[in-house]
Amino acid sequence: MWWRRRKRSPYEPGVRAYGAWRVYADSVEGSDHIVDRKDNGHVYEVSWVKTEAIALEYLRRRDVRREGHYVIVETPHRDLGRDMIMIFDEADGSLIEIPERTPLPQPTPSPTHCARCGYPVLPVTDVTPSSCGDPDCGHPWHTADFAWSADRVILAGAGYRCTQCRSAACRACYEATGSEQTTITHGFLWDPDDEQPHPSDEILMRLCWICGSPVTILDE
Repeated sequence: MWWRRRKRSPYEPGVRAYGAWRVYADSVEGSDHIVDRKDNGHVYEVSWVKTEAIALEYLRRRDVRREGHYVIVETPHRDLGRDMIMIFDEADGSLIEIPERTPLPQPTPSPTHCARCGYPVLPVTDVTPSSCGDPDCGHPWHTADFAWSADRVILAGAGYRCTQCRSAACRACYEATGSEQTTITHGFLWDPDDEQPHPSDEILMRLCWICGSPVTILDE
């Protein structure tokens, strides 16, 4: 499942905003601020500042932990936005950058939101099953991982669930912390005459932020 970019919001840029003259401020905190709640549940927070640099600095430190919530900062030259996935160009929804996610004060278990940062983790359906037919075998390589780049996993909103406590985890948090909450293990081979393939190389395993158990792909 790919995270689909939203369509452009129904308001149009120009000299007026929601019936009021637009004034570009020196900071987002000093700007006029509008919260527009749509019937479909989407929420748009809109501010106006003088430069893209001010807008980008604000969006980098502004966390958005809910689907359908958009923080828009308009400037005289270009309008930027942030949702729960990325910072984007408001005109066409194109990626500007994937911002860092602020961790929660302490890890919090949830089956649907990352235990470390609290961002939603969206389930995926196109998971390649393990070659092993026994889900309770305990093989260290049995926990599935994405055959995708880290950026693709993050942009899809996808992530992991713990094999033991079922807490969710996002890929962005593993990327932000380097080798923290990861370990290297080895698969193993059956008898030489066994025709079922089993990996024996080193395998990177990501570990749950709550209980330290291996995680696997969060699917439906």
